[in-house]
Amino acid sequence: MPFEIIWSNRAKKDLAKLEKHVAKRIINKIVALSRKEKPLLEKVKGKDFFKYRVDDYRVFIDRYPLKKKLVILTIMHRKKAYKNI
Repeated sequence: MPFEIIWSNRAKKDLAKLEKHVAKRIINKIVALSRKEKPLLEKVKGKDFFKYRVDDYRVFIDRYPLKKKLVILTIMHRKKAYKNI
């Protein structure tokens, strides 16, 4: 059973700022991730959420495995990602 994807307003804004082909690739990767029984995500050190790498971008995700939900918090370029979280 796939995970439901919930996009935060911040993530939607981040996605809208990206070039179309980059945004489409990120969306496709997240949809593929949501179809997995146990999505492979890395825990962010010192935080309560996870990261998912898509090329030069990091997608920060909150995961609720019992409810089968992935909440996309924000999307950032890797240069800025770890300074601003």
